[in-house]
Amino acid sequence: MSSIKARLGAGLVFSLIVVFALQWTLVSLTVRRVTEDYAASRLQQDLEELLAALSFGSAGHPVLPPDAVRQESRKAFSGHYYRIQTGAGVLRSRSLWDQDLLIPEAAIGAKMRLKREGPLDQPLLIVVQGFSKRDVHVSIAVAEDMSVFEQEILDFQLTYLALSAGALILLLTAQTWTVRRALAPLLGIRVDLERLSSGASQSLSEDVPVEIKPLTHEINRLLELLARRIKRSRSAISNLAHALKTPLSILQQSTRMPELDPIPELRDRMAHQISAVHQRIERELKRARLSGTGTSGTHFQVMSDLQGLIEVVKIAYADKVLNIEMRGQSTRTWALDREDLLELFGSLMDNACKWARRTVVIGIEDADVGRVMIEDDGPGCEPERMGELGRRTHPLDESTVGHGLGLAIAGDIVKEYGGHLEFDRSPSLGGLRVQVCMPAIAEG
Repeated sequence: MSSIKARLGAGLVFSLIVVFALQWTLVSLTVRRVTEDYAASRLQQDLEELLAALSFGSAGHPVLPPDAVRQESRKAFSGHYYRIQTGAGVLRSRSLWDQDLLIPEAAIGAKMRLKREGPLDQPLLIVVQGFSKRDVHVSIAVAEDMSVFEQEILDFQLTYLALSAGALILLLTAQTWTVRRALAPLLGIRVDLERLSSGASQSLSEDVPVEIKPLTHEINRLLELLARRIKRSRSAISNLAHALKTPLSILQQSTRMPELDPIPELRDRMAHQISAVHQRIERELKRARLSGTGTSGTHFQVMSDLQGLIEVVKIAYADKVLNIEMRGQSTRTWALDREDLLELFGSLMDNACKWARRTVVIGIEDADVGRVMIEDDGPGCEPERMGELGRRTHPLDESTVGHGLGLAIAGDIVKEYGGHLEFDRSPSLGGLRVQVCMPAIAEG
């Protein structure tokens, strides 16, 4: 969909052009009509003067006294012409020279206004009227060259067109300013959305025009609802894991009851499954701790957030003497949800610390394509099983069958953002190396 500003501007330009074009046409037609009416009134006066001075010769031929004829009608092709026709003959002005006006004869009482091309291609306005004088049918035509009037009309049209164009430009400029000012609150909303996307704010300002205030209010309501649901979901997972620890402890103690001494196979199977469930619960609790308490929508600060995760996993694996190093520097912020990235790298660090003997290294590449490498000095993974890592349908940790939920969760998060995980053996530490590659997400 095109912008509102562009659509308003295009609509206004089209409307103003149509209005000015219609106005220019109407004014031009009006001026032309007034001019022709004025010229016709003059011709009508000349016609009546000719009729009053008209007399007839002995054979009924029309005759005009010399003083009744205007000086312009005596000059050749002067642009002022007359033609008087009776049954006995035709009397033409000397200005027609050897040419004639090809016009129809007017009946008695009839009156016509004609436009014809006259001598030297002059555009003529002709008034023709029929009379009866002394019982003689007389048709008198008077014509005038309209070239001068046509030039004056053209000059007026051009002047009016220039003035209209200037007025149109002024109106468009004023309208552009008005539209920009009217849409300024929408630009503020765009800034709020950018701040919301970057995590700098958690809601949209509702200091907006009444037409869009319901929209911003509803967006803020949905954002608040989403934040509460995410927080409630994470809390529920943590609470459920805590709630299951006590029943599991009781079940684990039950495996040491004397009643199970005769069936040690059952005791071992029960202990194994209870231990597996316990490990799953501990993993979920670690995920909840690693996710932190940040607000959903905040962007991931590479250096500070990874350093915070390192401190958390050090506490979680305080029983192991681990050297966790961060190599590389980054000044970038990843334009991704901070909570998702904390869960992603928290799961990968947890997996690395679980299998590491002494060393875990987190490498950072400061590039447009986000890349973080996590490697350990643990036992690693068999080459033939590297392709299975990160899938929920296969064992996923480095050497233990039946676990690997953390790598599966990491794989899901990376896939959701269009990135990918790469698994191989660490060339320097010998254990597993996981590379997180996120396409075109880093911002300054």
